[in-house]
Amino acid sequence: MKTYLVLAIAGLSLQAVSAAQAQSPQPPSYQFEAQQRAEIKEVLKNYERSLNASDVAGVVQLYTDDAVLLAPEAPSAVGIEAVRNAYTGIFQAIAINITFEIAEVKLLSPEWAFLRSNSKGLVKILANGAQVPGSNQELFVLHKSQGRWKIARYSFSSVLQPGK
Repeated sequence: MKTYLVLAIAGLSLQAVSAAQAQSPQPPSYQFEAQQRAEIKEVLKNYERSLNASDVAGVVQLYTDDAVLLAPEAPSAVGIEAVRNAYTGIFQAIAINITFEIAEVKLLSPEWAFLRSNSKGLVKILANGAQVPGSNQELFVLHKSQGRWKIARYSFSSVLQPGK
């Protein structure tokens, strides 16, 4: 009888431990990754806002000093001054109103990540006022330095619309 009692108590103890573990918060590594992903998503939101406002300073502050912008049909803009000049030229030619949708965020290390996205919206050609639909796929490589995620490399290409 004592054996059954000991086994019953042991079983109840294991159930209590299992229930307590199930109710415990996520492990620290999961919380860290979730926080990093949220910070990276915020960088993209800030980029979208600055891009849609034609805000050169707002866009440039999101980049690292050694950033590289790889825009289609343009030479690579290497370094923060080249990136600033590229966006100055872009905003002199077009006004952008797009929305980004995140397709993937991957943490490569505590300091490096990439974000893959798709964007859609309108592009207004300032020279003639024409508006055309815009649709792109993007790849951002981000670097975390001094506690902040920033864009280190950015490449995008247009996505052909069906029937166009």
